[in-house]
Amino acid sequence: MLLRKNKGSILIMSLIVFSIISLFCVTCSGLILSNIRISDLEYKSEKLKEKNLGAIELISSNMQKELNYAIKNTTNEDEFYNYLTKNNSNDFINKAKYIPSTTIKDTVVQMGLDEEYSTKEFLHYKILVKSKIDNHQKDVLIHAKIENPWFGVKEEAKDDQVDNEILEKGQVENLNEENIKDVSEEDVKDINEGDLISFYNYEEK
Repeated sequence: MLLRKNKGSILIMSLIVFSIISLFCVTCSGLILSNIRISDLEYKSEKLKEKNLGAIELISSNMQKELNYAIKNTTNEDEFYNYLTKNNSNDFINKAKYIPSTTIKDTVVQMGLDEEYSTKEFLHYKILVKSKIDNHQKDVLIHAKIENPWFGVKEEAKDDQVDNEILEKGQVENLNEENIKDVSEEDVKDINEGDLISFYNYEEK
């Protein structure tokens, strides 16, 4: 009788110990899987952030190239403003936001002129960058501001040239297109396209 009771007690204790061990193993497995998922999410989040920042750097580089061309083909603040807002607005935006798929994969850029804040002195743009890794996506909204290099400058340069001609020759008829072009080219040399662009209000979505 005592032997049967002892066997029953041993069996119950064995079951309790086994249950505790099983529960402990299941809990540990759950924690390990949870940590793996968290680590994976953190890794993908960082990679997505890197992709978005890389895309913004490419956009900045593209904008500098296009601004270089715009500066060479304009001579005053009105021409520059119209070049980017009317004459070549879509072309400028499409080239600025172009990112080769071989450089940054699964990244989409949306860009548009922010007419509400844009003036002849500063042109503002909204840029939305969307990057994906598997089923995970991170969006970044950032604003860009472009300074008009001719704002309040070009007309003054022309006026100075006119004054010089008046003092030297007593007339303004000899102020030809070639003289104005020389002033324009000299001004262009002093302009750094990178200094005209600034980014602000970085926001992750």
